[in-house]
Amino acid sequence: MVLLIYALYVAGFFTGVTALIGVMIAHKSRRSATGLTRTQLDWQVRMFWYGALALTVIGTIHVMVAGLGAITGGLGLVFMVVPWGLTLAWGILTAWAIARGVHAALLNRPVASR
Repeated sequence: MVLLIYALYVAGFFTGVTALIGVMIAHKSRRSATGLTRTQLDWQVRMFWYGALALTVIGTIHVMVAGLGAITGGLGLVFMVVPWGLTLAWGILTAWAIARGVHAALLNRPVASR
């Protein structure tokens, strides 16, 4: 189940909705899970919500920069590199978190929280 949720998260980079399905499965499965499976599911749920928060903040910055561009007649759009860079950083960090979780799951170890 844990690896299926990671696969849904990876597919979420392209569809978005599969990550939401994955977190719903993780939330439901985590109630009855114990030990290693519970730590993996906790990691997946935490990763989803941090990502949702990050994308909300990035979206807000994107709208603010677009507004600045509208006010300045397009000149402010040069700052669009900020939300684009943040989105790239979010994608890289999320891919790293997924890879870290899959690696730990394949080795039957908990995801280290350091």
